[in-house]
Amino acid sequence: MPRSRADISAVHIHAGWRCASTYVWSRFRALPGTTCFYEPFAERLAHLSAKRVARDTAQGWQSRHPPLERPYRDEYRPLLRPLLRRVRGYRESFALERYFPTDGARQEIAYLARLAEYAAARGSVAVFGFSRSLQRAAALRAGLGGYHIVLRRSASQQWLSCRSYRGAAEVPYFELCHVALLAQAPAHSPAGRLAESLGLPRMPRWPRDVRGRLQALYRTFPSWSDEQSYQAFIGVYLLGQAAAAPAADVMIDVERLGSSEEYRTAVSARIRAETGLPVDFSDARTPRPELTEVGVDFAAVQADIHARLAAFGAALEPVAPRESLGP
Repeated sequence: MPRSRADISAVHIHAGWRCASTYVWSRFRALPGTTCFYEPFAERLAHLSAKRVARDTAQGWQSRHPPLERPYRDEYRPLLRPLLRRVRGYRESFALERYFPTDGARQEIAYLARLAEYAAARGSVAVFGFSRSLQRAAALRAGLGGYHIVLRRSASQQWLSCRSYRGAAEVPYFELCHVALLAQAPAHSPAGRLAESLGLPRMPRWPRDVRGRLQALYRTFPSWSDEQSYQAFIGVYLLGQAAAAPAADVMIDVERLGSSEEYRTAVSARIRAETGLPVDFSDARTPRPELTEVGVDFAAVQADIHARLAAFGAALEPVAPRESLGP
């Protein structure tokens, strides 16, 4: 039986970086009666001001995101605490350090609950658009309820999209974040043991801010190879997708979403029936194929990392994860 909007405490969109999460989130933002929070765990929320909110737009960098009428984080503006320049309850450790939860994500749950309460007080439904929540999806569902969407993109294409930003900044941000997640994983967890088996360094403790620590981490690498980058990426990808799948109300293949009108219609209809929200994906387009030639045997690396993680006790999907998941 279709649920009404009043039955949904919040919509959670779980994805990795470069996985069309901004597009999917923007389709919910276009609806009346939603308050849509962009990247609630991102480190940018640690140092936020009205001026920074205004400057951070899809047009301000080579985002490849859909045009947005308002800045990404406009919904946070009324919640800013001027003296602290952050939203109440946010901690910078949410960005990367706590990706593999050890305490049931209690701090994250309390923080997101406040955002959901703020949205409810405005007579709207909170929509959270994540790119660093996959490993925490089950804990968030257990603590907050709500409706959970998991996005999936072809692993090699997602990594190539991350790689395409190499050279655009001092560090290869999207690639290095995957290394950082493993570098901060609990030592005896499958992720921590994978990091050790790959010879990855631990995350530096200083400086305290995420960007500074990423720079310090990058300096520990005598070289930076495509294979090393893909090993870290596919480890995070396999663990994240396996952890998030049981929490999903619906899983969306973003490549099918952009290429099949029938699939778009079916996904939209299912979400509307289950949430009461008439989200429209009719303008979805398949992410641009990344055709960069790299010396990585994607299948071999994925099989190797899958075998290592399985040996370390990780509960994973089959060696060839499904690329197409119907609604």
